[in-house]
Amino acid sequence: MSSREALSILSSLADSPESLRKLVEENPEETLAKCRVVIDKLDQAIIRLLNERVATASVIADIKKELDLPVYVPSREADVIRNIVESNTGPLENDAAKRLYERIIDETRANERQRYQESKIDESGNADDT
Repeated sequence: MSSREALSILSSLADSPESLRKLVEENPEETLAKCRVVIDKLDQAIIRLLNERVATASVIADIKKELDLPVYVPSREADVIRNIVESNTGPLENDAAKRLYERIIDETRANERQRYQESKIDESGNADDT
């Protein structure tokens, strides 16, 4: 599923948190069930988007390797975090958003290291433990 499709799922969710909040007084059990369905759909969309983000970062890594550019560019990471904080409308606190994205960036880098190691093994037939 593409990010466009995932975003479409998000926008098609019939019940916003505000509309669900209004239903609590009428039928809390039904509202709980609806909220869980929404959470499940959001989680599915988030993981699809995260995987697409990692795949795109892999393309960037390949380009950097081809152009002999540094893998880690602290100013770019700062730009990503700044963009997230500026885009954050809450209720997630900015510090929490920063921590989440720092973790996403860390996991993206870990994926790249693993991919790089696997490609070195594929090319040589031997593992390089350096």
